[in-house]
Parts: sequence; C-alpha cells; structure tokens
Amino acid sequence: MILPAGRLRQSGALVINWRLNRMFKSIFKSIFKSIFARLLTTYLLITVLAIASMTLILAIVYKDAVFSEKKETLELVAQKANQLTQDYYQHQISVQELNSEVNGLAYGTASIIYILKIDEAQFSKQQGLALNGLDESFVARNVKLVLQGQKVFQQKEYSKDFADYVLFVGYPLSINEKIEGAILILCPVSNINKSVAQMYLIILAVGAAMVILSLPFIYYNSRRISKPIKEMDAAARKIAQGEKADPTVVASQDEIGRLSDSFNYMKEQIDKTEKMRNDLIADISHELRTPLTSINGFIKGIVDGVVEPEDYQEYMFLIREETQRLIRLTSDLLDLAKIQSGSITLQKERIEIAVLAESVLSVLRSPAEKKRLSVINKVPSGLYVLADPSSLKQVLINILSNAIKYTQEEGQIIIDAGLNNHEVCLAVQDTGFGIAAADLPYIFEKFYRSDKVRNSDDKSTGLGLAIAKNLVEVNGGNIWAESVEGKGTSLTFTLLSIE
Repeated sequence: MILPAGRLRQSGALVINWRLNRMFKSIFKSIFKSIFARLLTTYLLITVLAIASMTLILAIVYKDAVFSEKKETLELVAQKANQLTQDYYQHQISVQELNSEVNGLAYGTASIIYILKIDEAQFSKQQGLALNGLDESFVARNVKLVLQGQKVFQQKEYSKDFADYVLFVGYPLSINEKIEGAILILCPVSNINKSVAQMYLIILAVGAAMVILSLPFIYYNSRRISKPIKEMDAAARKIAQGEKADPTVVASQDEIGRLSDSFNYMKEQIDKTEKMRNDLIADISHELRTPLTSINGFIKGIVDGVVEPEDYQEYMFLIREETQRLIRLTSDLLDLAKIQSGSITLQKERIEIAVLAESVLSVLRSPAEKKRLSVINKVPSGLYVLADPSSLKQVLINILSNAIKYTQEEGQIIIDAGLNNHEVCLAVQDTGFGIAAADLPYIFEKFYRSDKVRNSDDKSTGLGLAIAKNLVEVNGGNIWAESVEGKGTSLTFTLLSIE
C-alpha cells in the first residue's frame, strides 16, 4: 500500500517524536539514578518553593499594606473635605476656594471627590445617582449607609467610565455636628496597582537572586553528602572484586559520618578476616607440609633401599607418629570449624567445678608425673555452673595440657576457683617459662606459637587454646591469660554461677 506524502511525513514525525521521548526518558532516568542529582534537585525544589512561598506571602502582605495605607489616606482626605465644606457653610471660605482645595486633594491622591449635600429623605426620592459609570444600585446602597452615619470602604467595584476597578470611600458630611450629606471618593485601582506591580518585580528579583545565590550552597551540600556515598560504593565494588580499597574520609559527625565510620570498620574487619584466612591457609599448609614431608622422606628411604631392613620398624614407628599428628591436626581443625560455625550441639547441665577438676586431673596425672610436676588442686566444693559437660571438660584438658607441656620438670601447677560477682572463676597457674608480653595478645589465635615454642621440639597443633576460647564463649563465659616471662602463666575463665 502506498501512503500519500502527507501521511508519510506525519508517520516520520511520530517516529522522531517517539525516539526523542525515549531518549529524554533514558537521560532523565540515568541522571536521577545518581543520589547527587536527586539531592541537588530536592534541595533546589525545596529552596525554590520556600523562596516562592515567602515571595508570594510578602507580595500579598505588601498589597494589603498598600491598600490599607490608601484607605487611611482617603479617609484623611474625606475628613479634610468635610472640614472645608463646614468652613464654606460657615462663610469662612468662598465656593471658589472650596473647589480649589478639594480639587487639590483629588489631584494629590489621583482620585475624584464628590460632595453631596442631601439628607436621607431627599436621597430616597432620587431616581438614581449616576457616578462615573458605577452601578447605580451599588451607589444608592452605599450612599444610604453613609447618610445613616456609617463610613464605607469598598475595594473592588467596576467603573465603566474608568474601565477599571475603583476604591470607593463614603464619608458622612457633618455640618454643625449634624449629617447633612455625603462625601464620596473614587480612586482607580490601576494607579495603586502600578506601584504594587513595581514592588512585585522588586520582590521577584530579590527572590530570583536568593535562588541564584543559594545554588553554590545547594551544590556544595549535595556534593558533600553524595561524595562519601559514591566513594563507599566504589570501595564496596572493589572489595567485592577482591581488590584493595582506600578508607573513606568524612569529617562530619552526622549520619553520613557514622555510615562512613561503619563502612571503614567493616572494611577493616573484612581485611582482617581476609588476612586471617590467608594466614590460616598458610599455617595449615605449613602444619601439613612438615609431617607429610617427613612421611614422604621415610617412605622414599624405604622404597629406594636406603634404609636397612632392620631399621624398618623404627621408620614405621616414625611414620605412625607423623600420621597421628596429622589426624590430631585435622580433628582439631574440624572441631574448631564446628564450634565457630555454630553447628556444635550443647547439652547444658548443672556442673560442680570441683568434680570436673578432679576428673580432668585423673586423665592428665600420668604426663604430669612423668615430669615430676606438683599439681595442687585448690578448687573448693559447692561451686556450680550451667554448661555443657563435654565442652567444659575439653577446655580444662586443653589448658592443663598446655600448663604441663610448658612447665619445666619438678615445676608446680595450681588449680583454683572462686566466686566473683555471680560468676565462677577457674584459674590454672603454672611456673613455666612464661609468655612474652608481645605474644600474650595472640595466644588464643589459631596456630599461634611464640618463636621460643616454634624453635623447640614441640609437636602441638597450636589449636588447643583457640578451641578452649571458643568453647568457653559458646557456653557464655570469658577467658584470658596473664603471664610474666620466666616466672609462669595463669589462664582464667569465668562462667555464670548457679545454685
């Protein structure tokens, strides 16, 4: 089908309009996806609305003030005209002087002044009063009120002669304290509106200037709020992609400042967690590599024939030792992962600390006796806690095992307990070689061992105290260590006391 040329042009115009609409909508949406643009627009709208409202109110107040002032002026003119009329009827001035003075008053106020000497009875007989094109019924109604002694002020009455609205002032004509007629003043509103319009322009110009002057502040404030959010967004994206991100800096102490602090804290924790993860991988790799290297070396020696047959037994014993170490390491890692993930099941019950201490001592008595250690149990009876028996026993075993391992032969270990602020405190104190002040904050971390321990023949996994700390915490307690290098160490944990 062939369309007429006119239809083709119309169709093409519709397509162009549709594309332009889509383009503008796309631009509009992309702009307002930015929090800066939204803030800038919001602040600008609020400022414009506030200034526009203030300007409108000011204009209305000014207009009312102008009309109120004009009313007072015209009333003063009416009083002056009344006084002049009294002077005329008292033969103090001539009719020419009266007309001259009244015309001067009219000229000075850009108005027309009528002086009517007529009483109410005479006026009621009149067929009507044509007054500069004003509605006759309006004039009659208001003149009647004036002749009754009332003052009249009408603000919006249309005059055909003026082709404009006029201010109408009616004032009683009083001669010798008797109402003898009416003084009527007509003032076209256009004369007043000119001055009001000029003031409107001034107010509008001031309002526009205020909006323009506020633009830098609006821009700065919008940028101040949106910039840190934009920086945090960029940093979050970098972190999500595994890249390093700089901390955001916000000087303010408002919600944005606190958000920035929280974001920086979160970033620090993520960095710390990432470092711990990397360290954990490195530590696990190191801890696994050492026994695996030993096992590989022993087996290679046997396979290559380097080891004599009579030495096979000794090498198999060493392989078994290293294998058991690997089993302990993986078992401890699994236990720690289970505790930290919250998948461990606790069966809390009432436990007497003295019974628990005696039970653990019976398990570890043999290694203590091998080193001829003096283990003193000072735990009094009657102290009870609510905890999981298995996990609490593991805590005490790990702490006591450490004390036995790092206390020199013929040393001393004291186990004591007491009640403090509704908590049971259990402490294990030894006379070992102690822990350096620099190492003390890290002894509960996974795989952490001081240089002195690393350089010794110690075969521990470095997970015992990390497991103990996590088990105490899941039971609702706290654990800490105090140590003096060369004198010994004291490990203490607390749990809530029950009757």
